Amino acid sequence: MSAPTVPDTDQAAAFGLRWGIKRSFVDYVRRMPDGKGWVGDGALPVGTHEVLYGSDVAGRRTAADGAEERFWAFRGDVRFSGHAGMLAVRLAAPVLTLRDGAGDLTVAGFGDERLTLVTLRLTAQPAPEGTQLWHGEDVRLTEAGTELFNEVYAPGEPFEQMTLVLPADG
Repeated sequence: MSAPTVPDTDQAAAFGLRWGIKRSFVDYVRRMPDGKGWVGDGALPVGTHEVLYGSDVAGRRTAADGAEERFWAFRGDVRFSGHAGMLAVRLAAPVLTLRDGAGDLTVAGFGDERLTLVTLRLTAQPAPEGTQLWHGEDVRLTEAGTELFNEVYAPGEPFEQMTLVLPADG
């Protein structure tokens, strides 16, 4: 798999969700004779193993149980294919939801429904003036997420950590 590389310095001030998805999976696709990766619709490759999903919408909402949630929606579409079409993974339009420090990331796959791909712990970090910086740790694949990867990975499988960079008012 080859994709254009955007130097980190070009993306230093970019807002969005920066995530390496699952490094071993990306490397696996790269090693396949017909393995391909594609990014578009607001996602950019950053370095060798990460993607920057562009910042779109942020807000707060009240969940069905009355608890307050924060959410961030991002632009972008990332796809992987290989094995003569037998491998097809799409991670598009991610939405990150935070509730009491626990988060989940949903994505649009190939169908109309969104699926909760991973859970994580999201913590605010010190950030330069004018920005917010959040770090997503303990990123774990959900039961629903295993289906997207054809059940190759078990629920709870660690995925890459992520970084969320937003404007101070985002």
